[in-house]
Amino acid sequence: MRIKILKILEQEKEESYQKFSSKLLPENIKILGVRIPKLRKLAKEMLKQGEAEEYLKISFSELEYQEELMLYSMLLAEGKYENKIGLIKKFVPTINSWAVCDVFVSELKDTKNNMQKYFTSFLPYAMSNKEYEIRFFYVMSLNYFIKDREYIASIFDAIKKQRYVGFYDKMAVAWLLSMLYVRYPEETEDFLLKEDLDKFVFQKSISKICDSYQVTKEAKIHLRTLASLRTKNKK
Repeated sequence: MRIKILKILEQEKEESYQKFSSKLLPENIKILGVRIPKLRKLAKEMLKQGEAEEYLKISFSELEYQEELMLYSMLLAEGKYENKIGLIKKFVPTINSWAVCDVFVSELKDTKNNMQKYFTSFLPYAMSNKEYEIRFFYVMSLNYFIKDREYIASIFDAIKKQRYVGFYDKMAVAWLLSMLYVRYPEETEDFLLKEDLDKFVFQKSISKICDSYQVTKEAKIHLRTLASLRTKNKK
């Protein structure tokens, strides 16, 4: 199965896209250069033909290229499996780039119908010591959980306790906080200004909020002023 699918992927690769994508990823990531819409199309065909479960049986160690992992994530996310959460938990530790993480999360649309179950199952990733496991939870929060006020207090609590591992987990939290501000400006402003957050996360969050077209000019000036005062008071 792996050889069959790899041949299809190799037929779809584009050298120019491979070079472009490689610049956005860690040097150790091997990439063919297949665009995501083509991967989605292949995943749908495999699901329709009943080939998904066979592909999901392939050992992660055999999946050499990022596109193979992305395809795996799409088949896992879009399919209906008896032990789906278990399969997701088995897959998440293999995530090796922000791209695989974010594509996987974007495809996990059945989260909308399993909010409590998924939130409870994936919240522990915030306490992980692996960069992309942490990112997985916060990108899940960004895509799904922040849309329900029920989870906001728990998300803030997780961020407050968060211990970061690398760059991409920090970026996920900053991105999340900027979107929390759009949805819940008062609560998020209060959180940003009162909690002792990681310096990079705090500054990047303010920057992303101020870059947003969904935030008014007046709100941006107000937030920058308060953030500046907070920074001065901490020195």
